[in-house]
Amino acid sequence: MTPLTASGTPPASPGLRVRDLARTRGTAPALRELLGAPVLQALPHAPHGFALLPLNDPERPEGPERPDGPKRASAPEHPVEALRTYPLPGGPVALVRVPRPGPGDRRAQPFDPSALLWLRLGLAEGLLHSCVGHLGGRPSGDSTVLLQPLVKAQLAEAAAEQAEFAAWLGGGLADGVPASRLRRPHDRLTRNGRALLRLFGAHGFMAEGPGGVAHVSELLADVHQDVEGAR
Repeated sequence: MTPLTASGTPPASPGLRVRDLARTRGTAPALRELLGAPVLQALPHAPHGFALLPLNDPERPEGPERPDGPKRASAPEHPVEALRTYPLPGGPVALVRVPRPGPGDRRAQPFDPSALLWLRLGLAEGLLHSCVGHLGGRPSGDSTVLLQPLVKAQLAEAAAEQAEFAAWLGGGLADGVPASRLRRPHDRLTRNGRALLRLFGAHGFMAEGPGGVAHVSELLADVHQDVEGAR
């Protein structure tokens, strides 16, 4: 029997919760949910020694940084150095280098491959929603860019691709599949995000806006997949 929440509805699956957070609140909150623990006490380990981590959790504020030293996101047992920080909607995310895990290290397990796809789908859906709002506010003659037939067709195609992808994930077809065999689904999400960025126009290249979100989404696929294992 499926357990019910206090409201009498079945609880959302981890993948659906991650997707919803990515779509409505951004990358950092979704990554915190995906990690499922205080971020720096349960670092994910990617195949190539890099990871993307959320920073500045309001519930666990970080201490002040040394003005003369490198930016760090660290815990005493797992010191890591932030190589680059991305100021995204919902909070900043950092690309970090983490040491290779030893036997029994809690970082030895990477992100759940299917949950990572749910996260990237949520980010793509958020981009679509932002794109509709952005184009709806751009005048074009007596109307808006959103109502141009070609633009509507491209948005409809992007939305249909996302709906199809959600149905595929919801059917459990990615559950238990090794990350090395999920390159094509990730490529589909990458193409979907890039198509939406083109509709944003120049606004799509903003690092703190849609361009940054799409770039970090692609980076998630790159650093948390064993690409070599897929060859």
